Amino acid sequence: MNERRRRPARLEIGQEVVRTPETIFEEAHGKAIRRPMRGRVDYIHPMGRFHIVAFEVRGKTIKETFQGVEV
Repeated sequence: MNERRRRPARLEIGQEVVRTPETIFEEAHGKAIRRPMRGRVDYIHPMGRFHIVAFEVRGKTIKETFQGVEV
């Protein structure tokens, strides 16, 4: 039987997620290109208002805040 990995019902610290950061982007032909990136959840607000995702970029960690706690 083929078991499929299920996504958790709620966001958890340490979970790998895909987000499109606003502060990390590439420049091509004078335009800023934003692309989805894979990162790990670093913090979740106790009331679920926002969460922080840590991205590894060129050997350094960059963190960005996203609204809500969508999976």
